[in-house]
Amino acid sequence: MNSIQRFFRKYFLSTMGLLLLFLSINILLALTVLIVSYKSSSAPELPVARLAEGITERNGIICSDPQVKKILTENRCWAMLLDDSGTVVWEEGMPKSLPRSYTASEIAKFSRWYLQEYPVYVWEHPLGLFVTAYPKGSMQKYNFSMDSSYLSSGLLGIFMILSANLLFMLLLFWKNTHNVEKAIRPILTGISAMAKGKAVSLEEKGELAEISAEINRTAKMLQNKDAARAQWIGGVSHDIRTPLSVILGYAGSMEDDPSLSSDIRDQAAMIRKQGEKLRRLISDLNLASRLEYAMQPLKKTPISPVELVRQCISDFLNNGLDQKYRLELNTGRNIEPRMIEGDHSLLTRMLGNLIGNSICHNPEGCRILISVTAEKENCRITVADTGQGAGSALLEKLNHMEAIAITQNANGEIIHGNGLKLVKQIVKAHGGKISFSTNTPRGMTVTVELPLYIPAILE
Repeated sequence: MNSIQRFFRKYFLSTMGLLLLFLSINILLALTVLIVSYKSSSAPELPVARLAEGITERNGIICSDPQVKKILTENRCWAMLLDDSGTVVWEEGMPKSLPRSYTASEIAKFSRWYLQEYPVYVWEHPLGLFVTAYPKGSMQKYNFSMDSSYLSSGLLGIFMILSANLLFMLLLFWKNTHNVEKAIRPILTGISAMAKGKAVSLEEKGELAEISAEINRTAKMLQNKDAARAQWIGGVSHDIRTPLSVILGYAGSMEDDPSLSSDIRDQAAMIRKQGEKLRRLISDLNLASRLEYAMQPLKKTPISPVELVRQCISDFLNNGLDQKYRLELNTGRNIEPRMIEGDHSLLTRMLGNLIGNSICHNPEGCRILISVTAEKENCRITVADTGQGAGSALLEKLNHMEAIAITQNANGEIIHGNGLKLVKQIVKAHGGKISFSTNTPRGMTVTVELPLYIPAILE
């Protein structure tokens, strides 16, 4: 799953979560409202059964417990007791406007609803029917009845309607998300390709046609600029190569001419050395440009990393390496028969730049140890020197592929950082990794990991 799909899946799942959270909050709020309404409503608070128990008959006289009157007064209610004939045989706070005798049909009516707009509640008593009533307008009474199968069907129907609405809403949102993803995916893919320097050609149609057109124009402009820069670097390198060869030729001839004075021969040697450095700089710049824009084809062949390092060390020693620099080789177990696949010239340039970097930045001399080991499926080549090393800020920039500012070394020579940039590009072109760290107790360590060559098995 690529980053685009992960983004939209995360967006869709988060929206589903928000919808479920919204639904849960609404259900919680609805329950809260119902509970608060129930708590704040004037529901019957009279203990009708206990009040009825407080009505007793003693010696043929019906009397009530003093607590009955107290409860009725506190709740602004009144009560009465009807005998089997419907006559009021006991009362407490009963309005004088109400009759003291009721027929069976009248009792049946007010027992369920109201007695002249008084909400009433009844309770069966051994002496008859106990009736309590609230003040007018203080309460509403409803009678609700429903068949059980109809109630269960209704609840199921409500649940299905809510579920269908939620599912429909999710489907609509998923469809919209899919449409947005479908429209944006080519744009994000184009931006990713443009960042890698690849050609971009998006279809300029739909609601995002203007954005696609801008990306196409931007990608074309960047490609033209990159091509122009690479062409300019290649042209300058080619134009400089001929006069530089002439300069080096004359400087070499003057350096080797015994008829010239020693001062002139020394000056010619200095011109030759600086010219060779300029030639290497131009070569690095041209190669870095070609690697950056994928214009340098790799001629990969199986290579022994140990032999590659040995050859590179021999080249430095044969070219008159100063005695204050000591090159050493350390190989791990079982590394001799192992191979890597790569471009021999580019890997030689990579090692040469790494060793040359240690020499260039340590004019007082140092020990340079090159180690070759096998780590699982990778070949690890380490170049560690005992020189002055690098600060943490510079190491951070090197490890994060940041540009290195142009500086000067102790001899006043310009340090441009193109050599290490070229090393990184060569490693990247071979599918490897590179890291920079501090050598203990002093100096700098550069570690390059390249995939080991695994030959294909022919069936």
